[in-house]
Amino acid sequence: MTSSLPGPTPCSPGLGDESGYPRLTQLFPPSLVAARIPRLGQWSPVPSMAERLRWQAIDDESRERAIEGASASLGTPWPGLPASLFARFARDGDRSGFQDPVFARRARLARAVLAAAMSAETTDLKNAFIDEVMDGVWTLCEETTWAWPAHDFRVLGPEHCLLPDPDRPTLDLGASGTAVLLALTDAIAGDELDRRDPIVRRRLRREVSKRVLRPYLERDEWGWYDGTTAKLNNWNPWIHSELLLATALTEASMDRRSALVCRILQGLENYLHAQPRDGGCDEGPHYWWRAGASLFECLETVTSLLGTDAGVFKHPLIRAMARYPVATWIGDGWAVNFADGPARPRETAPALLYRYGLRTEQPEVLEHARRLRTDCDPAGPGTRGPFDLRRTLDALLDTDWSTHQPSGFPLPAHTWLPETQVLIARSESGSQRGMLAAAKGGHNDESHNHNDVGTFIVALDARPLLIDAGVGTYRKETFSRERYGIWSMTSEYHNVPVVNGFGQSPGADFRATSVTSHHSAAADALTCDLAPAYPVEAELKTWFRTVRLIRGADERVEIDDAWCCHNPPGSLVLHLLVSGDLSLRPGGRATVSPPTGRGLLLSWDPAHFSAEVETVPLTDPAFTRVWGPAVHRLVLSALRPTAVGHHRLVARPIPDNTVVT
Repeated sequence: MTSSLPGPTPCSPGLGDESGYPRLTQLFPPSLVAARIPRLGQWSPVPSMAERLRWQAIDDESRERAIEGASASLGTPWPGLPASLFARFARDGDRSGFQDPVFARRARLARAVLAAAMSAETTDLKNAFIDEVMDGVWTLCEETTWAWPAHDFRVLGPEHCLLPDPDRPTLDLGASGTAVLLALTDAIAGDELDRRDPIVRRRLRREVSKRVLRPYLERDEWGWYDGTTAKLNNWNPWIHSELLLATALTEASMDRRSALVCRILQGLENYLHAQPRDGGCDEGPHYWWRAGASLFECLETVTSLLGTDAGVFKHPLIRAMARYPVATWIGDGWAVNFADGPARPRETAPALLYRYGLRTEQPEVLEHARRLRTDCDPAGPGTRGPFDLRRTLDALLDTDWSTHQPSGFPLPAHTWLPETQVLIARSESGSQRGMLAAAKGGHNDESHNHNDVGTFIVALDARPLLIDAGVGTYRKETFSRERYGIWSMTSEYHNVPVVNGFGQSPGADFRATSVTSHHSAAADALTCDLAPAYPVEAELKTWFRTVRLIRGADERVEIDDAWCCHNPPGSLVLHLLVSGDLSLRPGGRATVSPPTGRGLLLSWDPAHFSAEVETVPLTDPAFTRVWGPAVHRLVLSALRPTAVGHHRLVARPIPDNTVVT
């Protein structure tokens, strides 16, 4: 097993062009799509309820859990969705009030589909589950909109309306997710619904077409498709992965099937063209599971549907994207969480990553996926968020995945993503013991951006101690002009300087320059100039920062800062956000102590910087379930700020059984 994750190699002939991304519209041209796409009913990634052997192969524990989960809601009212609940987003910015019952409805239908397929034949319980499926399909089809209020065009438009327009549906994550749930319901339980009344299946297909497939084909206002009005981020592959299945499983017209697949391929090509060639994801590892992972789902569906992969899984960019979750894994459930997303990723899909590793022939990806299986339920969704029927079925029905036993996480010692400008280094390959440092350059217009150019994370023994707090519960303000009024988005609450009272500014022009990385057996380092990330009022000429992990007997992380200002600054402050107990010690030192295990000893120059500790109380569940009730901020303030200066902060492990005084 190698100790690093190399960057992509040059494109193979025929797989892409000089820009380094796969040209899907050339690999799968319209003529090939029209010639190979099967008719409706000739292809499905899941078995129908009639294919009993496939369902009987699922283990008894998973079957019992599925039936128990679906039984709990039988005979109870379906969650209501009154207009006033939808209007809350426009009125007070709350998203969860509407989304929570939306997710509950869809989870209930998905669980009923699973339970009906797994139940024994001709039982009263099975009939009850099929009725539950019928009720769920009818309930979803009667909803005014499948879009979430935070995404609806009418609500977000200049008139700031409260409610959606049913005659002009918005195609967002909510709409595509509902479409794929109904499409899978059709594939699994459609014949049983026909026995109840054929109108149910006909209505299902009509609503998927009217609300999702036709708007996608007929309207050119989807910024997530081509980047015209929104960044090309996870929305593109996520929605396309669901559109592909909805097309394959519900659209009867051959001309429309071909047109939809060809348009989807062009949309995915748009996305790939915007991706860094190093395979990095500037949205962070949490969103990778709906970015890189959803892209793989798209390619997996297209290649299965058309009966050829055209060599796409050999492309260097497709292979590099599979390695991102391996590179950003800290250990023990923690990941390097730059940008939005928690430091403990939720809703992972290790069975999907396993298939990705198989198709791209990368042993490290396979091993990482196998090891993830012990950290989450392989036969069901995560404990939070919507129930994903598709990914649950992937895990349940993949016998190869379910039988391979895990070994250990690869835990590469060194990863450098030169286009994403992220360095991740640990003390020793394959070991959670020791230090890990992650640092970034980048710019302040990344997807799910925080003003964090030059920030870093330091973990010890697989626990982050110098941290990125992540993001709170999404509200209206999160994706508005008020975003950078939220504390966790600001540079003041990242591990970067504040000069003359100014933190970094948002926007693509505010970026790191002169970014370099150094790698050797003894050390890894990232160096960049942070000054361009600050407004002119900060009066910075240059601020060179080096984040360095040093291996060996005296393992440590060093943060070297060297600055040059136009004039002596009125104030110059270094911030460190800390998880664990933070205690100041004499002589320019502080200790960071986690609840269990070793802590860090921090040291700085006390002749030039004073120190104080601030507590940052946390009440938002998005923060508290990761960090607990509070994090802390170490504030190092220059005593006599000079126009030209330098400073070194050092973080070292505190040896076991050592008391720092």
